[in-house]
Amino acid sequence: MFVTAALGAVILLTNRRPGELCRSLRDNPHARILIISLLLPFFAILLVETLHGRVVANTLDSPVRFLLATLVFLGLRRIVDVMPTWTDLAFATGAICAALMAWYSTADLLAARAESSFLNPIHFGDIAILLGSLSLVSIHWLSHDKPWIVAFKLIGGAAGCYASWASQSRGGWIVLPCLLIIWLLWQRQPGGMKRRLTIALIGIALLASTFASQVVRDRFEMIRSDLVNLSAGDANTSTGIRVELWKAAGRLIAQRPLLGQGAHGYRDAMPGMAASGQLTPLAADLGKGEVHNQILAYFVDYGLLGLLCIVGIYAGPAIFFMRSARLSTGHVQNRAALMGLMTVVAFAVFGLTVETFNLKVTVAFYATMLALFAAFAYPVGSPADDETPASPAGR
Repeated sequence: MFVTAALGAVILLTNRRPGELCRSLRDNPHARILIISLLLPFFAILLVETLHGRVVANTLDSPVRFLLATLVFLGLRRIVDVMPTWTDLAFATGAICAALMAWYSTADLLAARAESSFLNPIHFGDIAILLGSLSLVSIHWLSHDKPWIVAFKLIGGAAGCYASWASQSRGGWIVLPCLLIIWLLWQRQPGGMKRRLTIALIGIALLASTFASQVVRDRFEMIRSDLVNLSAGDANTSTGIRVELWKAAGRLIAQRPLLGQGAHGYRDAMPGMAASGQLTPLAADLGKGEVHNQILAYFVDYGLLGLLCIVGIYAGPAIFFMRSARLSTGHVQNRAALMGLMTVVAFAVFGLTVETFNLKVTVAFYATMLALFAAFAYPVGSPADDETPASPAGR
């Protein structure tokens, strides 16, 4: 991502007209919202840690990547018109590679759940299902795809679903209905509402058919079983531990709601909470790794400012993509805004049960996708630069 950001900076500074960037940001509130939401985490977390008197370098890894995404966005939006049309094959290619990795992981390495050397099963499955979904939505995006390209993207969608199934990551399965609803409600789609409803019904039927899989049924049955055990006093289950960790986060937030516990505050509180009986030793040990909720993770460590940052990381880009869709007149821009919004919603859902920004690869993926789709949705010279609203294009 650092190389991409460097290239974005070079493009941004090359052949630009004086005042172009400032004028664009001044005249377009939705662009300002996106930039501010990407810059805020770095400066806010740095401020909070400074006030705590302890700045920890590795806690700034994720915020720095959001900051770099602004350079990628501002540079890339200048050249999207000359990017090759095969660019949108990246999603299908990524999903197919994930499927091959899932097959190798489970068939050759005999792993119980598909994963890779740098992604655990949860993050692996989440990214795979998102790539598969984007592969499907990218059909006829940058050009009218030839039949073999359509087939390749359909295979990419199926491959992403297979990799997610093999990972047994329930977060990815839960996000599919959300993405389907966004796609269904999105306006200015090819074809009429009748065609979209037909495709949506097919999608719902395919989703329902997944419960024919014993793996899927077992994973959802595990939630019910865990909740029964939790109500009986046994918190040492997958779901039970998450609930206990969230309760612990709530108690720590109540202690210091304004500035939070500081860098790694939640992790450092685990031994004491285990010793006092507030958490089981197993839950406390797992809590040293993560809170299993991205919003709580920022809130407990960085207080209200951290909460504002993490909500902004989701809400800011979402507002940008919806506004860009309303202002756009082109199919490419509108579809990019749709895919960007789907990416935001997917990561927001993923973050409800797992931290998505504590790994460099996942935060880099999210930040890069935001920059990519934002550049296509709001290129230099787009109608949004002149604030000339088109007919509503998004919801």
